[in-house]
Amino acid sequence: MSQTAVLVWLSAASALPTFRADLDGYAQSRLLRLEAPRENAPAFHAAAYAPDVVSQIEILLEEARSATASLEQSRALSALEHAERLLRDHPELPQAAWLMAEELELMAEVESSAPDGAGAAMTLRRRAAVLEGIRATPFSDHPASDEPRTPIRHALTIEGIEPDDVLEWDGERASTEVSVAAGEHHARVSRHGRLLWAGWVTVAESDASVRLAVTATPPCSPDDIGAGRFENGRAVPASHARCESYVLARRHAGSGIEAALCSKESCGNIVFYRYVPAHAATVTSERTWPRWATYTIVAAAGVLATGVVLWRTGAFDKPASQTTTVWTYMGQEKPMGFGF
Repeated sequence: MSQTAVLVWLSAASALPTFRADLDGYAQSRLLRLEAPRENAPAFHAAAYAPDVVSQIEILLEEARSATASLEQSRALSALEHAERLLRDHPELPQAAWLMAEELELMAEVESSAPDGAGAAMTLRRRAAVLEGIRATPFSDHPASDEPRTPIRHALTIEGIEPDDVLEWDGERASTEVSVAAGEHHARVSRHGRLLWAGWVTVAESDASVRLAVTATPPCSPDDIGAGRFENGRAVPASHARCESYVLARRHAGSGIEAALCSKESCGNIVFYRYVPAHAATVTSERTWPRWATYTIVAAAGVLATGVVLWRTGAFDKPASQTTTVWTYMGQEKPMGFGF
């Protein structure tokens, strides 16, 4: 019974059809059935960067600044609320944390202009500080007590991240151990250059860890085993691979392939394999016995058979007596040398 193994082709994809016979022969010789890799985990639903959305948000923020300076609080609040909705709909934006912090700061300016808006303004500025830290104190007529203090931070473990994933926390690359303040944060997770998850995460003061809903890597997918390679004459498996059976293969210089059978984080030796068609093997077998030798044997057999026939007919028997034919001419006798 054949064992299934996933093929990881390390040479150019365009060369794969040329070496299909070699791969099939290698697989048959080891009772393997080669299959294509599984599908990767799906990318985030809006993985593409949206410059038009960023441009729209920046226009709305600028509109809010102008409206705040003109004391048009209603127009400013409308623009800021629209900007926040766009940011929550597009967490894939790498600068989402900074844009949200800017939106919160402008919202705080609008609230602080209201007679009873000091408390709301302080809360908004604290939310902004959680995302980007404390800004330099701007020139303002408001008392210093209205400015937020540096938020208290604590250690937080980010779970759901695989070893090869890249985490961005509040717009900066981070490890799975971060120092954070309680409040709302922005996170993005990429895997091999592909965005897998993005969103807004609320952290409480008592939280020691949070788990992000990042899809796990499917075993035997390119994300799982695609980093396998040949290096210094040996097969190097992908780190943290979970595939039970896969083959690393590439074209060999000249002809044939080099291949190694792997399981999870372990690979066997690299072997060379070249498929030889059946008819080619037959020709090779015939040439091991020279054709002239066959002809010689046939000729010798013919001579031997002829000799047996002549012997059976008595052609090689010794004659009992020899008779000389005498021709008579002009009265003289002359022996002639023709014997029969």
